[in-house]
Amino acid sequence: MGDVEFRENRRGVAAMLRTPEMLAAMEHLGELVRIDAERTAAVDTGAYAFGTNHDPGVTGGGFKVDAAIRDGKASVIVSNDVRSVPSANHPTGYPYGVAQEFGNEHVEARRTLGNALDALSTHI
Repeated sequence: MGDVEFRENRRGVAAMLRTPEMLAAMEHLGELVRIDAERTAAVDTGAYAFGTNHDPGVTGGGFKVDAAIRDGKASVIVSNDVRSVPSANHPTGYPYGVAQEFGNEHVEARRTLGNALDALSTHI
């Protein structure tokens, strides 16, 4: 096979990164991460994985996927907005995701989202 010459077209690549198809692909990948995170999340009450309907006083709705064009390219953010019941130390509630990902004095770090993102390489 003969040599193939590649000429980079930065405008073309930039335009491709803003297309609806690229945004849909990023959203799909985010959904795979969300599904894996929900599947592997620690479940004592179910609040971290699935949100407030499982734990009275807890706010937030579990894992979220937010695909959008940011800084000129399609991107996706997978997050968890569940917070504990407000307390003296945390008047707006403690973010469960911080404890689950990084650990604290009460919870061992589980890296739920980090591991789900790492596992994504098996899907692509």
